[in-house]
Amino acid sequence: MLVTTDQAANATGLSAWELRAGFKQGKYPAIEIGRGEQKKRLRWNLDMLQAAIQQQMLEDQQQRLKAMI
Repeated sequence: MLVTTDQAANATGLSAWELRAGFKQGKYPAIEIGRGEQKKRLRWNLDMLQAAIQQQMLEDQQQRLKAMI
């Protein structure tokens, strides 16, 4: 099931801004809805998003550990 950005933010604890920024950076997967001159909206699969967030957290943690060594 796909959810809106606000719903994804509520489910993950991240802000809508953080989700949109992460999508633009390629961190978080989403689907763009709309075409042409319409404003494109993002829709999120919560399972895929939560997996990506966990992966991002692991990578961040590994980088911090490497910096300490």
